[in-house]
Amino acid sequence: MIKSRLSITGAILLALIFITSCGCESTPTGKPADSSSVEKPEDSGSKNEVEKPETQDDTVSEKPVPEDVVEEPTLVESLNELSDVEDTGKALALLEDADELTLEENILKAVLMISEGQFVKAREELDLLLEENPGNSDILYNQAILENAEGHFPQRDKIVSDILKSDPDHEGALLMKGTVDLAAKRYEDANKSFLRILKKNPDNFMALSGGGSAQMNMDKLESAIKLLDMAIKLEPEFAYLYVDRARAWKGLKNYGKSEDDYGRAIELEPNVEWHYLDRSRIRIQYFHNLEGAWEDLETLESLNPDNLFANIYKAGILDEWERYDEAEIYYEKVLAARPNYGYAHEPLAKYAYMNGDFVKAKNHFLLSYQFDDRDPLFALAAALCMEKTGDRKKAESLLKEVAPRVIRDSVEYEMFRYYLQPGSNFFITDKIAKESNEDLRSRMYFYLGARDDLNGLRKTALASYEMVEDSTGFFESDLAAWERNNP
Repeated sequence: MIKSRLSITGAILLALIFITSCGCESTPTGKPADSSSVEKPEDSGSKNEVEKPETQDDTVSEKPVPEDVVEEPTLVESLNELSDVEDTGKALALLEDADELTLEENILKAVLMISEGQFVKAREELDLLLEENPGNSDILYNQAILENAEGHFPQRDKIVSDILKSDPDHEGALLMKGTVDLAAKRYEDANKSFLRILKKNPDNFMALSGGGSAQMNMDKLESAIKLLDMAIKLEPEFAYLYVDRARAWKGLKNYGKSEDDYGRAIELEPNVEWHYLDRSRIRIQYFHNLEGAWEDLETLESLNPDNLFANIYKAGILDEWERYDEAEIYYEKVLAARPNYGYAHEPLAKYAYMNGDFVKAKNHFLLSYQFDDRDPLFALAAALCMEKTGDRKKAESLLKEVAPRVIRDSVEYEMFRYYLQPGSNFFITDKIAKESNEDLRSRMYFYLGARDDLNGLRKTALASYEMVEDSTGFFESDLAAWERNNP
């Protein structure tokens, strides 16, 4: 199964329904608690020390508590304990069993109902609270969360808009609006919402991460990195912060830092295939580190052998390593998964040609030309394969069909004419020698040599093959090398 590629946007959306529960410190009505007795989430590692109440007689001691009796924690202490493990079901049960709840706790109960999928009960709870507290922004905000959870997006957006009209700095509503805008690629609008939050609460993690993502997509790369740096300080274990920062570093052409951030994302989430793909791209495109990229792609394949992009990259690396039989397997796999992936036909044509299967090579060259008819040399290569199988008439027919689409007086046009009317090669040789485009000139020498080979002029053909550059990146380079060694 292919894992979904979660983004910062998705992570923020998932977090929205837990905003209220993260900092619950209210107490049941009629049971005020000494603030020193409530363990805050950020101090969860320290023990609570409760001062003894002052008494008139210091000699009076508290009744001893039997060793087998443990004092029952308060509701707030229980909720804070549960929040550490995000046990929403148990937290909801505690709230539902309580005799009296504050407004904040009632809102929290509705939020937990939403997180547990109890949408009908949550709606009833929120409607009742809104009757008792008309226009309360926090209740309305959680109604927006409910509409979002049920997929009622127009209703969600209207509620958020209404909240911000009366309370333009409502943090939850701004966060939801920013997240929705970010998901819809309305980056400027998203950025405005996140920045408004940060003016009042510069440590809001989701606003920092969302703002960093928005600014990265707005090409405000340096400021995006600053926001993401701040978010990483708050949540250094959140992998997708590193992914977005890696993209920003890439945009600034700092490929080393980009690679490092993808590496950190891999450390945090070693089972997410997309991190390996992203790092392999950096290694291939900017460092030509094919070995490192191959390691990433091997790991990716172990996670998902059907990842199309990984198979394309592996095929390309194998081609560069001249492991053509293995590369062919991967390209065939790519075409089986994506039949319209036209780029696979060129290498497959090359492999078939070098295996002496000129019929198969011809078919792939024709498919390459159908996919990209801007390059007439695919058609010329197909015609060459036809001639190699003795089908001169079909080769001529193809060349006559394509020739009118080739720019007149170009070196490609003259090569088409030479194939249609082979004779003295003086004019075409001179035309090639004067071609200013080095890659095109190199490619033309292959076709000149191949034509001479067809005419039985092996020595002349070899001289032309020798003029083909070895590393043009075009298939003719590999075919020329093969022709030199296969008379």
